[in-house]
Amino acid sequence: MRKIAYLFVIVALVAGSCKKLVQEKPLSDGTLDEFFHSVYEADAAMAGMYGALQQTMIGEAQFNNRINFWGDARSDNMERQKTYSNNSTSEIHFNSLTPNNTFADWSPLYTVIGRANLNLAKFPDINKHAKPKEDISEDKLKSYQAQCYGVRALCYLYILKVWGAAPIRTTPFLSLDDNPQAPRESKTKVKAQILSDLQKAYDLTVKNTSPTVWYVNEGAIAAMFVDVYMWRSHDDEIMPDYDNAIVWLKNLFKAKAPTGKVYNATGTGATGSGGATTDLESTANWKTIFTNPAGSIETIWNIHWSVAANGCPCMAGVSSAVNNTPMRTAFEIFNTWAKSTTDVRGKQTIDATKTDNWDRLLKWYGPSGFTVATGTYLTSAQAAFNVGTDKNVYMPLYRLADMFLLYAEALNKTGDRTNARKYLNLIHQRATLPAYTATQLTTETEMEDAILQERQWELFGEGKRWFDLVRTNHVIQVMDPVIKARQLAEGANPTGWGTDKRRYMWPLHRNVLNANPNLVQNPPYSD
Repeated sequence: MRKIAYLFVIVALVAGSCKKLVQEKPLSDGTLDEFFHSVYEADAAMAGMYGALQQTMIGEAQFNNRINFWGDARSDNMERQKTYSNNSTSEIHFNSLTPNNTFADWSPLYTVIGRANLNLAKFPDINKHAKPKEDISEDKLKSYQAQCYGVRALCYLYILKVWGAAPIRTTPFLSLDDNPQAPRESKTKVKAQILSDLQKAYDLTVKNTSPTVWYVNEGAIAAMFVDVYMWRSHDDEIMPDYDNAIVWLKNLFKAKAPTGKVYNATGTGATGSGGATTDLESTANWKTIFTNPAGSIETIWNIHWSVAANGCPCMAGVSSAVNNTPMRTAFEIFNTWAKSTTDVRGKQTIDATKTDNWDRLLKWYGPSGFTVATGTYLTSAQAAFNVGTDKNVYMPLYRLADMFLLYAEALNKTGDRTNARKYLNLIHQRATLPAYTATQLTTETEMEDAILQERQWELFGEGKRWFDLVRTNHVIQVMDPVIKARQLAEGANPTGWGTDKRRYMWPLHRNVLNANPNLVQNPPYSD
């Protein structure tokens, strides 16, 4: 997806008649009413919305990949690169967030929401103004509306997970009289808005078709429903609804992957049924999930970052670059899992050859495979990809292994450990690890811990780990010893993560508070 936000709006202003320049209206005289008059302008507006989402998640600047700063950086997946760290990354490293932290600003998400709102408001009226053969078909209109609702839902879902309560805006700013200073709505209302948007998106989406993996589609909408229903807030205002999560997992299973294969056809019946190795990429082809998602039976929705259109995907901690990144893989993970000779994912995810600088990921680059028996970390073909930042990145938002493991979690929480173990083993055994047996993981807690561990390895660098810890209330258990070790290494008093669960949430950035006096800071952070 190229960054051509509202390209046709610009074209409409500068092209057209052969009148002399002095007879043309100044560019600044263009008004919104003159646009959204053709399907081409709708196409450009959709590109603008997706382009804003790309920039928000992967970064409009070097090392600004919010998908990882929100979803990985505060967890045990990552640590600061001390030599190149800054105030924001040091705060994350020690769990000492302040309202000045770069990643505490939710404005980029509201930019995406604003574009979705504008599209939803203007697209239905396009054919009132369109010239012949420039109208938008009913099918395309519904598809675009579904995608806008889906993208808006995703943005509010991130806001819910990262900050909790938030202003809800579902209409565009079309007048100077529009009040942008709305107060925060409760987490319950934000969740309700997300579910409403997702239901509208699902109702408008054509079912049982092979989707384009870069856009909101049937499977992506179902996956977001699952994500919402599995969420649990730090204060339990939002609690998991495992029964509804299972309903939407079954809806996902009957949807099609980009290849045309139904995700899990036999899993749409009785709860816990279905699930087969043929529903997933093979061990040998695991890498293709990331390097060729459009050709994978497992992908659901990915962000397409094109080097030609968007520039270098120079992502902190999860890029192939080693150019002074302020975050990197946590040493404990690099020193153990990345060098594992049993789990085939580690060496295909992290560059385990960089013993002095363990901040380079190979997950998004190169072909699949490496030779475990000889201890080879990289094939020669992978090595060719190993240092380049001029490669496209196809960051997963949702994929089937993610959903299978959430299914295992929901089954475990509803008392079905047998089928929870089955779905867990599908992912575990693909990584060439021995299956869990009926005599193992006999309690709910043991099963949950095993699923969380599997999710950490399988989804490493995909922005899931921190949210997994919050959702399952494992933050303090996992992060307290990590923070204590970091504090000791600095010669500081090892106070650890602390016990205040309100710190699961991020503070609101000072600029956000200054722009809207009706907002209230998340406690216990100060303004």
